[in-house]
Amino acid sequence: MATNKPLRTLSFSVILISVVAIMGHTALPTPIYAIYSREFGLTTLQVTEVYAIYALGVIAALVLFNSLSNTIGRRPLLMIGLVCSIASNIVFLNATSIAGLFAARSLTGLAAGLFMGTATVAAVEVAPASIAKNSAVWATAANILGLGVGPVAGGLGAQFFDAPQKTLFVLHLVLICVISVLMLVIREPLAKADRVPFVWSTPKPPSAHRRTYTGLTLIGVSGMATLGMLAGLTPHFLTTFYPQASGLTAGLVVGGAFGGSALAQLAFRRLTIARGLGSGVCVMSLGLLVLIGAVAFGSGVLYTSAALLAGLGQGLTIARSVQEISLRTALSERVSAVNLYYVALYTGAAIPVIALAFIERSFGLTAAGVAFCLFALVFAATGTLQLSRSGMWRKEPAVDSRPETVRA
Repeated sequence: MATNKPLRTLSFSVILISVVAIMGHTALPTPIYAIYSREFGLTTLQVTEVYAIYALGVIAALVLFNSLSNTIGRRPLLMIGLVCSIASNIVFLNATSIAGLFAARSLTGLAAGLFMGTATVAAVEVAPASIAKNSAVWATAANILGLGVGPVAGGLGAQFFDAPQKTLFVLHLVLICVISVLMLVIREPLAKADRVPFVWSTPKPPSAHRRTYTGLTLIGVSGMATLGMLAGLTPHFLTTFYPQASGLTAGLVVGGAFGGSALAQLAFRRLTIARGLGSGVCVMSLGLLVLIGAVAFGSGVLYTSAALLAGLGQGLTIARSVQEISLRTALSERVSAVNLYYVALYTGAAIPVIALAFIERSFGLTAAGVAFCLFALVFAATGTLQLSRSGMWRKEPAVDSRPETVRA
């Protein structure tokens, strides 16, 4: 990559903007699921499945393209992700049944999975020297910020557009096309001399520090599953307890959770890993306890507070978890370990949310919400116990920790 500072700044900015746009697309439909429910006659379970199916696309991309960018370069893989996003918008615009929604969401997941690791590494590799130290934090925050911007934009569309299920995807399609043109302008971050022959392999856990890795993953699953539940079930919660609530309200609540996560990553980036993880687990657990009260009493105030707390806690934990995995994992295993971490997180975001829909159908929304919160609390507590047993709070990493050497 050229050392020209303006070019590095432009490339870094384009990559971060593309991450926000791609990840925003994953949550953009959240406030308009009610419209799809009316148009296609969808049940709550089907709406939840449509939300969660994108996680399968994310997992597929992480598994199938685990190390492809090391062979073809960063930019080509990002361009493939942009093409998947364009295709997803087109399918959304032409969807006439739940099958179309499933196809569109799967393409959304593929785009997100292609961007998740590759864009983070590309951002680190092109970042100007002035922000190189925190470039990974900015890239991780951009992922979560996109998840927050998406439902807010969807909520605004639901509030002010006559046909938000069409207009929103047209606007996003235009945005992705513009970003695609800008992506062609930036320089390829990975020099040809650094590329390696492609050897397909599935993501694997690190060979060392397994207990630490397990603990971080359990905490990560707890946090991502909580945000997944908020994104998938907030519209139903609001229509159940507040029939007058608009799509904009749902978008703001979900956006607040993801926005809180992004804010926590940036505002508290100077916290040490141990303090960030400990504080994050405490805040996230408090959010889950408040969420139990919210669903038990049908309180919108408590529900909104719980969403913000859960987002702040999740943001503190995910940034430090990725950093800790990178620090404690040998260079040759690092990308595979991080990808597996994300596979676990997005599995955790999908399966419990789908299960909750079944619980709700049999036992009601309150029972489903409380059951989910207990599940997330158990995962967070078990992960914290694993970290304590591993002695992570006392040890210093002993392997190469240079972020610029990470490969997607």
